[in-house]
Amino acid sequence: MLQIKVIGTSTYYTVLEVTVATGQFQQQRWSFDSYPVGTALSIIGRFDYKIYENADNGYKIYTFEIERIIDEDGFEHEAQDLISVTGYYEVNDHCAVLPCKIVGTVGVYKGEKQLKADTVEFIEPATDEGIITFLSCGIIKGVGEKTARNIVVGYKSGSSFVEGFGSNTLEIIKNEPLSLVKIKGISADKARLIHDSYMENMEYQNVMIFFQKFGVSSAKAMKIYNTFKGTAIAIAEQNPYMFTNIKGFGFRTCDEIAKKLGIDSHSIFRMEAALKSVLETAETEGHCYLYRQQLLQATSKALSDNADKISEDELDEAYKRMIKTGLLVNITYTENEDRYEAVYTRDMHKLEYETALAIKNIVRCQPDISVAHVDKLIAEFEELKGFELEDMQKESVRAVFETNMLILTGSAGSGKTTTVECMIYVLQRVFENRQEMSFMLAAPTGKAAKRLTEITGFEAMTIHRLLQFSYENKGFFYRQGNELPYDLIVIDESSMLSIDLAHALFTAISPGTTVVMIGDTQQLPSVGAGNVLDDMIKSGVIPTVKLNVIKRQADGSGIISNANRIINGEMPEIINQNKDFFVIEEDDKYRVVKKTQEALNRLMTAYNHTIDDIQIICPQKSSEIGTYELNKAIQEMVNPAAENKQEIKRGNSVFREGDKVIHLSNNYETPHYRREPDTGRYFAQESCGIFNGDIGRIIEISNIKEVEAEDEDANTPEKKVAVQYDDFIIIYHINELEEIDLAYCLTVHKMQGSQCEAAIILCHMRNYVMLNRNLGYTAVTRAKKMACIIGQKKAIKLMVSNVKINERNSMLCDLLKIG
Repeated sequence: MLQIKVIGTSTYYTVLEVTVATGQFQQQRWSFDSYPVGTALSIIGRFDYKIYENADNGYKIYTFEIERIIDEDGFEHEAQDLISVTGYYEVNDHCAVLPCKIVGTVGVYKGEKQLKADTVEFIEPATDEGIITFLSCGIIKGVGEKTARNIVVGYKSGSSFVEGFGSNTLEIIKNEPLSLVKIKGISADKARLIHDSYMENMEYQNVMIFFQKFGVSSAKAMKIYNTFKGTAIAIAEQNPYMFTNIKGFGFRTCDEIAKKLGIDSHSIFRMEAALKSVLETAETEGHCYLYRQQLLQATSKALSDNADKISEDELDEAYKRMIKTGLLVNITYTENEDRYEAVYTRDMHKLEYETALAIKNIVRCQPDISVAHVDKLIAEFEELKGFELEDMQKESVRAVFETNMLILTGSAGSGKTTTVECMIYVLQRVFENRQEMSFMLAAPTGKAAKRLTEITGFEAMTIHRLLQFSYENKGFFYRQGNELPYDLIVIDESSMLSIDLAHALFTAISPGTTVVMIGDTQQLPSVGAGNVLDDMIKSGVIPTVKLNVIKRQADGSGIISNANRIINGEMPEIINQNKDFFVIEEDDKYRVVKKTQEALNRLMTAYNHTIDDIQIICPQKSSEIGTYELNKAIQEMVNPAAENKQEIKRGNSVFREGDKVIHLSNNYETPHYRREPDTGRYFAQESCGIFNGDIGRIIEISNIKEVEAEDEDANTPEKKVAVQYDDFIIIYHINELEEIDLAYCLTVHKMQGSQCEAAIILCHMRNYVMLNRNLGYTAVTRAKKMACIIGQKKAIKLMVSNVKINERNSMLCDLLKIG
């Protein structure tokens, strides 16, 4: 019989009298609740279950079963409590297997005491059973429960007994792995696999614990480990600025890590990282280079938050060192007797120089096509279509037979796509008896490619898919030395070409291929660095035809006429015969949101548009009427929370089943899945890749099992998000949710290359910084059947009057003129 009663208390523990059948003794059992808030403690025990996790920053709350407490004086005491542990730490599958030591501080939340964890360290087992459980829990590759037991305790083999390694097992795996070959079923290769897996796990734990001590979130620590593996700690101690090469690690993040590690603020690595960071930031703003003085001033400012100021001489020395080592490239030139020094990152300079060279190689090659009856074939096309082409359209078609590269430009509604249809028709007729003609249509985004297919009737694809990402080469399959196998390549929405995408494309085109680039330079330039189409036109090197007759305006299109009024600096007209363009004036920024919801509701009820047909477009992400706030408001309107809908939180965003979402980056290797209707299981497909701007719908948030194409065994289920895109499904793990965002409302930049049935465009002085003609023109031309501007008349006037477009630093135009 067991009896327990309290016989005394101390500050940090309760003294219990325990009576058992065999006698009586006293045992001191420590109570976690007895420790005051702010007390520094270490606890030993095991994680129980997850209460909460923020996928963005790695913050977690887990319940934890305490077995022992180590107090401030280093004394260890038995305990038996179930508490909550909060903080930024990593918890993997082995957490339920291995005991952990957590160092932290006692906190309190809603009257309940918690431990705020500073570090989490997993304790290797010492007993035979503990080692067996550890080896067979799935952490160590190639070891199941039976093999683990054979390794640790041994087994009978015929009339003899093979001794296991007992408590020395982990030391053997670590230092003498080939000793494992005496165990049946373990070859030398398998022994090495067990060793490598064990060491990798040890490295991983060491890296996670190391960075926890310096306040680095588990999500960021995991990225560091995945990039640098076992060298991560050594790199952090010597040059943590190397982490700027990891996606999501900017200079500020690495600078904070460096400060906590005690890295000298005058470190040459710090100054070099800041110089590189400033140039890379400029690239996100569209620049390929900065002038030397611009670069040094911006870098000095980036380094100035440290009280120990960097001198001009120190920074100049770091700059010269980067030029000498080739990390930066400087180009000096004179203009109007003034001397300039342009500074590039090494990679950006290579992209711009090689792009110019590839374009010139294509232009220099004369087409191997000669046809005397082009006009007769154009007339055939006109008869088939039932209308006549404009003179400039016909000139464009003739030009395909006279040059290897042609730029076709013009305003919205000027007939660019119809002209391309005629080009393809004529080329097909020319080659119909030779069966040699091959062509491909492409565009920078999936939406633009889909639209091109719908309009022309020919297959079109994204430039990324055209070039085909190769797993083996970790790059594009089609590239210099393995060029694309087409006679004609047509690129639509060419104004969206950034310098890096242009480089990938043009270096993969054979000089014998005819290239037609279609674009509207009045739209916004590319999101990425460069001003490729505009530079190509300005160079005068590439033959260019500008269509100057607005074809769709004759059809009474208010969308087209008002888009062209905006780009020409005129206020849009409210009334038009097709009733496809409206303006709703509203000064109050909060009422703008209400009016947007009302307009959306009317489009869905009175005009029978679905939420997929309608796109709300904002000038920018932030502010009360930016995409962040509008997405929340529209989500609550069209897809509110419900008991039958699963949802998941990422930062300040909530994703629900049924939500419209957009993918935010280019991921060439992401596998595609299909869902089996009967079982709901997801099967991997041979295709892969998801790209910036792809829009889909969340079809499931649950513990999804993924099944490989030829594997009937699904992986371990965990909570994931399945998104249906056009003809494939992408499955996102929790830590990949940063790759998507709600897509009810998008910026104008995100809508480039896309069109929608109906567009609701917000124009308010709250976003005055972004308002200009090109932005307004681009936004309005996204709509196919209806466009509605909601906002202030004052803001619309500012938009149509503002012709200022930020100049981009690029030398592509000059490089094309040389030679």
